[in-house]
Amino acid sequence: MEKQIRLTYITTAAFPAPKASSVQVMQMCAAFAAAGALVKLVARRSTDTTTDIFSYYGLPPTFEFEVRALSRWPRSHDVLQAQTVFAEPGADWICYSRIRDLTAPTLALMRGAKAAVEVHGPPLTMRERVLLKWIARHPRGRLIAISEPLREFYRRELGLQTFVAPDAVDVSRFEPQLLTNEARAQLGLGEGPWVVYVGGLYEGRGLDQLFHAVSALPAQTLIVGGRSQEEVEIWRERARSAGATRVRFEGYQTPARVPLYLFAADVLVMPYGKRVLSATGEDITHWTSPLKLFEYLAAGRPIVATDLPALRPTLVPDHNALVVAAEDVAGLRAALDRVLNDGVLAMRLATNARQTAGGHTWIERAKRILEFVS
Repeated sequence: MEKQIRLTYITTAAFPAPKASSVQVMQMCAAFAAAGALVKLVARRSTDTTTDIFSYYGLPPTFEFEVRALSRWPRSHDVLQAQTVFAEPGADWICYSRIRDLTAPTLALMRGAKAAVEVHGPPLTMRERVLLKWIARHPRGRLIAISEPLREFYRRELGLQTFVAPDAVDVSRFEPQLLTNEARAQLGLGEGPWVVYVGGLYEGRGLDQLFHAVSALPAQTLIVGGRSQEEVEIWRERARSAGATRVRFEGYQTPARVPLYLFAADVLVMPYGKRVLSATGEDITHWTSPLKLFEYLAAGRPIVATDLPALRPTLVPDHNALVVAAEDVAGLRAALDRVLNDGVLAMRLATNARQTAGGHTWIERAKRILEFVS
């Protein structure tokens, strides 16, 4: 009988958190477990100690979740990772982490275990460059890039080989699919049409262009996201300044509630700008693999998106989305108007989007990674 793979995902991020990265970590842990691995997630203790972590993310409790408090020692994030690694019995396990947490995989390799690191961007410091090179060239070390352009960057700039595994979606979270009116009734939304955006409220997400585009449309716009009420108010004022008077801001919603908002849409919009920034200000234009892309697809609603290189492998113009040039307000407005007024087109885009989502699931991603790492 084949021995069960034991995988410990180590992160110094706090959970729960209003970040897409936390959703990705939780989804991957659930997918590794569904693929047959014995999984434990070790994370930093959040100030929120009452929330049920699995309910918050809309996931079944199929893996162990452990939180650790940061110590008062210098380099406390490294201490947390080291404590976790040395607490693992034996060497027969996989240490899994993301690019900013490299102490854990380095120590795990030194102790005889296997290690895999997901890279979601280039290294930011010399320390990261050195450790990534050492991990990638170790016989038991592996790097996983989230996009083909990122793999090419690591090959060209660092001489390192990586495995490509774009982000994905758990389609079961979008089953059964609610009718648009049912979702709106649950959310207390009025009659549509509704243009819906779900995601971060920061520069590079094309929100200013979206506000100008919808200001001339006979539709209401729903914005779901925002790390704080202060941030929401800033963007609410920017919407007013753009003349968008029919914009409703819902603020941050837990991952478990996101499908409900997507189901309420007549059209889902991803109006990325020419330069896309992460929540921490990193330029991720060339190698992002946005979670909301796959969740939009799984919701089975028509999508209007801007032409971002990282989206091209997944979005096919006029097949599963309408695609317009980045920061083209007139083009964005025209595409939204076209979907809202052409029911046949909207149905075709929605059907094809849902079919596309079926080829990008977390469990298939997890299986491919486990095969690569093991």
